[in-house]
Amino acid sequence: MNKLSSTPCLIVTLCKSLNYGAYLQAFALQEILTAYGYQVSFLDVYDKENNIKRYQHLFGGIKNTPKSYIFNIRKLLAFKKYEKKLTIVSRGKSSRFKVVFIGSDEVWSVTNGSFNSAPEFFGINLPKSLKFSYAPSVRSSNVEDLNNYPKYVQGISELSMISVRDIESLEVAKKASIDKDISMVLDPTFLHDFFKNEEKYDISKPYILVYTYGFEKNIVKEVKAYARRNKLLIISAGFYHSWADKNIACNPFEFLSIVRNANSVITDTFHGSIFAIKYRKNFISYGGNKPKVKYLLESLGLEKSLVEVGYLSNDNTIETTYSNLEAILNPKINESRNYLEQCNTMIL
Repeated sequence: MNKLSSTPCLIVTLCKSLNYGAYLQAFALQEILTAYGYQVSFLDVYDKENNIKRYQHLFGGIKNTPKSYIFNIRKLLAFKKYEKKLTIVSRGKSSRFKVVFIGSDEVWSVTNGSFNSAPEFFGINLPKSLKFSYAPSVRSSNVEDLNNYPKYVQGISELSMISVRDIESLEVAKKASIDKDISMVLDPTFLHDFFKNEEKYDISKPYILVYTYGFEKNIVKEVKAYARRNKLLIISAGFYHSWADKNIACNPFEFLSIVRNANSVITDTFHGSIFAIKYRKNFISYGGNKPKVKYLLESLGLEKSLVEVGYLSNDNTIETTYSNLEAILNPKINESRNYLEQCNTMIL
């Protein structure tokens, strides 16, 4: 019998975020830890203020139109249904958990306007248990930002083991925990095979998948021109863009199918890049100004996929070479799993 099979395990992350990347990283870590034998639940950190913020983030903004409003209602309903695949417990029911994993996603950001920082993201107000971080990110927050929250810094320093997913987060963790080894690990979506989780979504014509919160006008212009030249539909999943040929408010597992079947992917997001890579799609990213995206692609030897505005206007094609990826990615997957197994040894 697996010695971890009776161990209640709590994950603290953005489990109710209305975002495919946030949901799928939470689901992936759940599946990974469940395979080790843990009984996994998620902590509900969405108090009244955070619930208001996530709905404002979804429905707010001057660009909302009746069509986008209806689109976002459909997206909300899709996510509500799939929240049920996660066991979510209230703060008042967290005392029974013997181990806590904090992460992944941007839980260590104290400057992200789409949610309020929760003390539990930093190991505070949690049961007296072993507490590990797995691949948290500070996003654009820096050491100075975190220093404004000394209790959060102290919480990081008191974690049993620490891992992060990017360079900026590593710098923060080093300042908080000068006496601890800090591991660099992959986002959990890289460690889980989603094949059995995919849900079919049929799109009859060849298409480009666009995954972005929003592109500037010049990028939109060149994406549309590229699609016309190559006789491809422009499909936007998860975000409403009036310039796309079709906007799809799919559920997270339909999103995977849409990525798999795309002719190519155009994105500027972290998880948009990850899923393009997982499915070995031809892709480009306009996210070079985002440290987490830049670090991800450079660390995997895919920096040529980082492009500037005007790239598609110069008759360039979207082609990605993956010949060296396995040699780079597989050791990182092994290192990430080794970190989790080290966490396990502290419990057994």
